[in-house]
Amino acid sequence: MNIISLGFILFLLAAVLIYYLTPGKVQWVTMLILSIVFYCLAATPYTILFLLFSAGLAYFSGIVMADPENGDALNGFNKKATAVVTIAIVLNVAVWFIMKGSAYWIQLSAWLHAKFSVFPEMKAVPLAAAFGMGYYTCQTIGYIVDCSWGTAKPEKNFFKLFLFLAFFPQLTTGPISRYATLSPQFYAGAKFSIDRIARGSQRILWGFFKKLVIAERVSIVVNAVYGDPASYTGLWTWVAALLYPVQIYTDFSGSVDVVLGAAELFGITLPENFNNPFFSQTSQEFWQRWHMSLGNWAKDYIMYPVLKSKKVVSLTKNVKKKFGKRASKIASLAIGVFCTWFVMGVWHGNYKFIVGCSIWYWLVMLTYEILGPSLSKLNKMLHVREESFGWITFRRIRTYIIYTLSMVFFRSDGISEAINMLKRMFAALTPSASNVWIFIDGSLYKAGLTKFDFTIIFAGIIALMIVAVLREKYGYARNWIAEQGLAFRWIIWIALFACVIVYGEYGPGYHSADFIYAGF
Repeated sequence: MNIISLGFILFLLAAVLIYYLTPGKVQWVTMLILSIVFYCLAATPYTILFLLFSAGLAYFSGIVMADPENGDALNGFNKKATAVVTIAIVLNVAVWFIMKGSAYWIQLSAWLHAKFSVFPEMKAVPLAAAFGMGYYTCQTIGYIVDCSWGTAKPEKNFFKLFLFLAFFPQLTTGPISRYATLSPQFYAGAKFSIDRIARGSQRILWGFFKKLVIAERVSIVVNAVYGDPASYTGLWTWVAALLYPVQIYTDFSGSVDVVLGAAELFGITLPENFNNPFFSQTSQEFWQRWHMSLGNWAKDYIMYPVLKSKKVVSLTKNVKKKFGKRASKIASLAIGVFCTWFVMGVWHGNYKFIVGCSIWYWLVMLTYEILGPSLSKLNKMLHVREESFGWITFRRIRTYIIYTLSMVFFRSDGISEAINMLKRMFAALTPSASNVWIFIDGSLYKAGLTKFDFTIIFAGIIALMIVAVLREKYGYARNWIAEQGLAFRWIIWIALFACVIVYGEYGPGYHSADFIYAGF
């Protein structure tokens, strides 16, 4: 069940009605039942057993940690509790690796088989993976670790813990929530509120606009260029590469808008996943604004524990003694960022993500850290006004291009295809291969979109920029809209609804592409 489908809308309407007809004290039970029903409708029903298995591991490890005889987070747990926690985490990762990370061992076995025929070529497990496995696995591990650190209290009711993992809006495309912030909201007893329904619906509508009006149109050009490299040469490669970040942003953030809006209908606040990432002036800032829940998860559960480990602390101290404080900082950053990005790359389920995202951004951030002071001195020598609009715009464009190059790996079918695409892109910058005339002779309209479609895309991007500016100033654009007069507010929301109905890609004969991040 796609979250932009009519089926999802009808399910959501029925769920809201049933939820608010339920007494507050047992609303969480209603939500649990609704989440199970949704799972069975949206995914292969038997795969809910994987979710139950993950929840069971988390629950059992929590119960063991809650037993005073096994120690506590402050004074340390005994060997029994430590072993249970370790096994629970390992088994969760193992199940994910077998079901969602199969590309790693399938591709590796195929390569080994091609090189050495004695190695067998492995096939995928003949079972469907659980819906939202990448997201709920992170939440499960986060819950177990939080309990071991003492930042979360082990849940004694299995069904309440299961609801935390199975809450139906976030199973689709995230975000990744923390137990301590999400779980208490289920038991607060939400009362029906017109304002809450309105704000949730507004968020959903904005997500529909991003996905149906912008992302689906942009995908037509991107798919055409990537799907037929022989026909789309020269600057076509840059058209597709530069448009793909727009596609993945409007697709992914659009899905999250729908999810957050749906949760808001029930009085549940989920963590934000995006904060105007294309306003970022550096790659580090970009990843503090993009897929924030995954980045925060990796930072808290991977980066900080690695940097605080005895071996890393000892290493950085030795580096500081021999080479100085700055070298120690760079060494610490290199280790911490590499581990963080490696895990985030692995989470995406394919070698190309590790190469194109993890290693690429590790090198970019490490290079920036090494050259940063020298570049700042150079700017001062050249009297560059770093707070000027021109300089800020340059830095934002630079960050966008760095992201564009990494997304070539994300979009391509494999590493070799991505490398070939990059070669074609840079070859297109030479005078002999440049076909700049495609921008003036109507060739752009031969990739599946009309002039009107490009106008809609351009207008949509302008709308995104306006909303982004309002968000920077007011927190949310809808906060600013809410302060305006009644007539103006209605004009805005009716116009947005009309754009989705009139210009959205849907209807008979149309098959919506799944959200890009729904596959994780």
